[in-house]
Amino acid sequence: MLLHMLYDCVSFLISDNTLHRRMMDQAVHQKPLKKSNFHEVAEHSMNEALRILEGENWNLEMKSGDDIITSTKLPTIGKIFKYEAVVDMPPEKINNKLFYNVEETPEWSKGVEKADVVETIDNNINVVHIVTPSRCLVSNRDFVHLRAWKKKDDTIIHSSFSITHPKVPPNSTYIRAEHRFNTFILRPYKGDPSRTHLEWLMQVSLKGWISQNITDQVVVYGMVDHMRDIRSP
Repeated sequence: MLLHMLYDCVSFLISDNTLHRRMMDQAVHQKPLKKSNFHEVAEHSMNEALRILEGENWNLEMKSGDDIITSTKLPTIGKIFKYEAVVDMPPEKINNKLFYNVEETPEWSKGVEKADVVETIDNNINVVHIVTPSRCLVSNRDFVHLRAWKKKDDTIIHSSFSITHPKVPPNSTYIRAEHRFNTFILRPYKGDPSRTHLEWLMQVSLKGWISQNITDQVVVYGMVDHMRDIRSP
């Protein structure tokens, strides 16, 4: 406990980004995926997200109107958040906004500073580099995501998760954070296909010297803000 408090104080005084620069040379990163494995890995991620969503033991984190955020902890994965809401636009429009128009995200989302498509695999799979702005005690982070979507019956599954890519290696400008899950399940709302029943599964490691308590708060409020932005015209 004392050690965590010390880390947080140091982060506040000199920023976790400064500490991160000193550790860059010692960082160990996963090997890049082979392009031939992208479809297989994306399919596995989607199926794993669906399996987790069907699980039990979800604990309430926040309720804002009809929107509900819950969380659960799983061995080897850690804490996972689930956002459930009804959005006044059809699933296809949300998916287009998130996937095909991703480079426009900084125009409507305060939680994204930069979004660039690094590589397009096919019409349903791409690799994107995303930079998030500083928030509270958390300095800028960047992510490299393999993103994929598919339609199953009337449901759209939009999956995004961290990988390494030779075109965007980690550098000292940002702390390279990681998403194991950043998955949206988009279903037409019962009786009104112009609306969407949305479930959003999120698991993130912010890296740096950030305690789990701060991470949890940043994730919860960040999800609320991002959902507000998704709802924007």
